[in-house]
Amino acid sequence: MRRVLLAMTLALSACGGSGGGDEVEPAARAVPTSQSPAARALRLPRMRPARVIPAVSGADIALVSVLVEVSGSMPSDTTVQARSIDPACGASFVDTAVVHRGNAVVGALVWIEGAGTVFSTIADGEHRPTVILEQCRLRPRIQLAAPGSTVQLVMHDARGERLVLVPSSVSIPIDTISFNAEGQLVPVRQRTDSVGVLGIYAIHLPWARAFVAVAPTGVSAISDMTGTARFSIDRTASSVSVRAWHPSLGVASGTLNPSKSGAEQRVTLTFRR
Repeated sequence: MRRVLLAMTLALSACGGSGGGDEVEPAARAVPTSQSPAARALRLPRMRPARVIPAVSGADIALVSVLVEVSGSMPSDTTVQARSIDPACGASFVDTAVVHRGNAVVGALVWIEGAGTVFSTIADGEHRPTVILEQCRLRPRIQLAAPGSTVQLVMHDARGERLVLVPSSVSIPIDTISFNAEGQLVPVRQRTDSVGVLGIYAIHLPWARAFVAVAPTGVSAISDMTGTARFSIDRTASSVSVRAWHPSLGVASGTLNPSKSGAEQRVTLTFRR
């Protein structure tokens, strides 16, 4: 089923979901700009990532693969009549709510949370995740960044637009970035100093949203084309918490007891609808 989004539409509806956990949080969605920063931040997940240490020779590492899936119907896609807002937006297009392969969810944010320890083979460094506004769409939908990274906002459309940057913490103020020229680039750094998800929304394009998940390298991942994310965790831990979030599905949670064997361990997180 597809819905049609007209120029005067203020927001897209998104259904929340949870799976196997004790906490349910609402899904993020494009919302009217008149809503407060607190209302926007409530649609973003709270991240309390596990401790990350460098992987060294002799470390007792357990390999874990996390499959993210949906139980129930997928959210409806939306046909966006973008040209009705601005001819520069081009032809109508389908805004896909959830990319999936069967029940497996592609593009979900997955992270290890709580008292566990995660091993990382890649050191945190200066990284410049880039969010592009092109043909009235923000791309990519979600990506990772280490704390302190510089997020680059790039305008590829020949039109004016304002982007609102909403941190998941209500204690951090929102930013509004104005674009007025094709090719304009605006670097943003101060909003990645804290762990959490940064939501980016276009004021005049209610379907346009992007997310940058800020966390130490190794503790979070984006589910791949099979719906899987992989981690290296401390095998000596008694248990670890695993969480997943998707802007159209909400949050799914689960608990993993690290295996003492050398085989890769598998766990499934399920968004229930």
